[in-house]
Amino acid sequence: MADDHFQVILTGAVAEGAELAQVKANVAALFKVGLDKVDRLFGAQPVAIKKGLDEATARKYQQALQRAGAVALVQDTAPAAAPSQASTAESAAGTADPGTAPEQADRIPSIDSGLHKSVIKAAPQGLGELEKAELDAPGTILVEPEVVSAPQVDTSGLQMAEPGVVLVAAEPVPELQLDLSGLSLDELGVTLTEAKDEPPLELDLEGLSMDEPGTVLVESEETPEPEIDTSKLKLES
Repeated sequence: MADDHFQVILTGAVAEGAELAQVKANVAALFKVGLDKVDRLFGAQPVAIKKGLDEATARKYQQALQRAGAVALVQDTAPAAAPSQASTAESAAGTADPGTAPEQADRIPSIDSGLHKSVIKAAPQGLGELEKAELDAPGTILVEPEVVSAPQVDTSGLQMAEPGVVLVAAEPVPELQLDLSGLSLDELGVTLTEAKDEPPLELDLEGLSMDEPGTVLVESEETPEPEIDTSKLKLES
C-alpha cells in the first residue's frame, strides 16, 4: 500500500524503573521467540525490527513494546515526507532524536530476528502494572488546563515607610533591683541546721509466728478437666 512506509525501532533502552532481564523476557513472550534472538535487540545501537508498515500497525507494535518495558520508536521513512510531517514516536527515556530525517532511516540497522512471524493483537499476560498501560497519540491533551485568575488583593489601605524608618521604638528595660540587705552568708563548712536524733522504729511482732520451711499453708484444690462435647464437629479435608 502507498502508506506502508513506517518502521518500528527498538532503541535498546528500557523504561524507567524496569529491569533489563524482565523486559527481554516480556519482549520474547510478546513475539513468541527465544531469548537468544531478543538479546541482539538490546545493544548500544537502535535496531529497526519491522519495516513496511502503515502507521496504525506501527503504533500497535510500539505500544505493545512499551507495555513490555522497551523503549520503541515509530519512524516515517517516506523520502518525500517533510520533517514536520514525519511520524516519529516520542521515546519515554529520551534516547532517540524524534526529528531524525527520513534519509537517515537507512543508517539504522535492521535485524531479522523472526519477529515478523507474529502479529501483535494484544499485550502478553503477566506484565504486572504494564499490562493495562496505554499510550495516547503524541500531542494528546490528557487534562484540560484550568485558567486560574490572578488573586485580587486590596492594598489601598496599606502604605510603606521609607527605608531605615524605625517602625516601633524600643523601650529600655530597667535593670532588675534586688534587695539583699537582709541576707548573709556563713563561713564555709558551718552547719546550718542540727540533725535530730530519731528513735529506732519499734515493731510489735508478738502476735506473729512462722511455720517451718515446707509447710503447706493453704491446701490446693484440684480443678476437674473440662468436658467438651466434640461429637458434632468434623474436619474438612
